[in-house]
Amino acid sequence: MAGAGLLLLLSWWIWSPRLLLDGDKFRVTFLDVSQGDSAVVELPDGEVVLIDGGATYERFDMGRGVVAPYLWNRGIRTIDHVIATHPQLDHVGGLAYVLRHFRVRHFWGTGDTREEPFYQRLQQALVQHGLTEQVARNQQEILSSGDCRLHILNPPDDIGPRGLPLGRRTEGHALNNRSIVIQLTCGDHRVLFTADVEQEALWRMSQNSRSERVDIVKVPHHGARSSLQQDWLERVSPRHAVISVGRHNSYGHPAQNVLDAYINRGITIYRTDRDGGIWVTGRRSHPVLEIHRTSDEKLQRIALAHCFWACEQGNWEKLLMRFKE
Repeated sequence: MAGAGLLLLLSWWIWSPRLLLDGDKFRVTFLDVSQGDSAVVELPDGEVVLIDGGATYERFDMGRGVVAPYLWNRGIRTIDHVIATHPQLDHVGGLAYVLRHFRVRHFWGTGDTREEPFYQRLQQALVQHGLTEQVARNQQEILSSGDCRLHILNPPDDIGPRGLPLGRRTEGHALNNRSIVIQLTCGDHRVLFTADVEQEALWRMSQNSRSERVDIVKVPHHGARSSLQQDWLERVSPRHAVISVGRHNSYGHPAQNVLDAYINRGITIYRTDRDGGIWVTGRRSHPVLEIHRTSDEKLQRIALAHCFWACEQGNWEKLLMRFKE
């Protein structure tokens, strides 16, 4: 009996949900890394893309505490593409840990460099594992798998690392506007990852003939006021928006006028500070996307005097859905 239990436990540990890949289904997960960004793209053919890795602090590393455990839980040991959208702590701080503990095939960045310790740790991890940063170029296609593609919409070709055209702005603004913006197209579905681009880059992209309506957008710069550009928002016209933001953050993100701009257009907003992690599942062959929130998966405390049977039934339904996922 003990042996059977041990075997069952071992099977559960090594079982990977990704073994059920059917060549049609894809998944995008926006991880809750507090005030930062990190997203995982799982394509129908099994390729995995990690976009940013959250921050690292003196006592907590988002790469170690959030990103890596999620990947391991999904049965992911190899990441085909890691994309560092721009070298700021809240986006790439956690990537050093990921690079040291996963097999990474390709690493993409903007080519910008920093002197801060978090960036130096990232560079050391790249060197230790024989990786070279590939500089993302505008309109470059990072991968193509059937009718699933990942291509670059920013930064523009005419502004190189630390380019002079942005020299009038502070370094932070320059780095933000040079963020790598990525569009995932899978069948008829489109998901847009906008990193920290601000009004300047958003306006520039709104003038691009390749800008098109999307199903889901990762709201630029955690919902900052400086990243609201009406022409661009009208152009991409998403049905759903995800804001990756930390609870009670000191920046006041997301700004109320940003929330109003999305709400007034009838766009459904999801927020990691309230909803936890958010994941989207879809099929290349089917027009419907399903959006899930970690907050929906939390089991409800049973109140014997009020809703014992209803709450218990709801908890079992959540457990069943979690197992199916």
